[in-house]
Amino acid sequence: MSRPLADNAEHIEQLCTLFDLGAALGPLMRVPGGFHHCMWRLETQSGRFAVKQLASDMDMANPDIVTQLNATEVTACEFATRGVPALYALRADGTHLHLLDGVGYLVYPWTDARACHRNGIEERHAAIVAGTLAHMHSSDIKVPELGDVPSFPVTAERVVELVKLARQRNVRYSDILEARLEDILRIVALHAPALERLAERQVISHGDLDHKNILWDEAGAPLLIDWESARRLNPTYELLLEALDWGGITAHFDARPFTTILRAYVDAGGVIAEDMIPASSDAIQGAWISWLLYNVGRAVGLKDTRQRAIGSSQVDLVLSALLRMEKQKDRLTEIALQYAS
Repeated sequence: MSRPLADNAEHIEQLCTLFDLGAALGPLMRVPGGFHHCMWRLETQSGRFAVKQLASDMDMANPDIVTQLNATEVTACEFATRGVPALYALRADGTHLHLLDGVGYLVYPWTDARACHRNGIEERHAAIVAGTLAHMHSSDIKVPELGDVPSFPVTAERVVELVKLARQRNVRYSDILEARLEDILRIVALHAPALERLAERQVISHGDLDHKNILWDEAGAPLLIDWESARRLNPTYELLLEALDWGGITAHFDARPFTTILRAYVDAGGVIAEDMIPASSDAIQGAWISWLLYNVGRAVGLKDTRQRAIGSSQVDLVLSALLRMEKQKDRLTEIALQYAS
């Protein structure tokens, strides 16, 4: 585990020098939130900044990973030049990401904007997000450094193996996994063909535009953060994925935000490709199954109790989403087709 930045005066000084921030004023403050990395608030002679300390499980010795992480910040910068409200890391010596003793850091301008709690989401939030997506998809930016994220759809053999292991280890919900094994295998069989279909039309976009990655200022203007998942992807797939998320598919689903996002996307000039809707639906469910099985693997672990707990909670979350999707699929497909061209 890497040393917390707040306890590493040498790294703080190096970052301040590298980005010409002036001397640090007072101790760093940990910024709450963040599922994987650590965020710190740094106050210096030239202002306030947010420092992202990348998690220790990120292989900073791998040049491909370093290049990809830097390219996602380049992506945010490119979108910002086209009027997308994107927050991107400061640049020094020609790069955004900097390594100090093998630890990765990204330094951002500080913002007082805040994420909207899921219970506080209003129709205007969903409409703004949809318009922003339409803007990004039509921008069709080029970032040569941004590599394609490899996709490895799970195999039927791996599904059977993990479900069996979950039962042996008495993982929570293993009985549901066994009971729905046939449905899981059906989704797995559709995943790879769906990805091939969606690959026929791709643009660079954010990739993870749920409510936690959009900050709102006092005037109600958005700011898109956390571009680590930026990649090439099918625009109809991303739209439906985010519409489902904003509708609360993993919690208490409400079709109104789903419909609002589709309508606002089209009103903003976005195009929903009718022939991509079935593949998008199959790919979304396939991605959820992949995440489900990844977390089954975490939940059956014998050593790390924290990872087991996280895995079990995520299994619960994804199973809920899959069951809601199963019930709502025909209805949601009908809504999407109404706005498709």
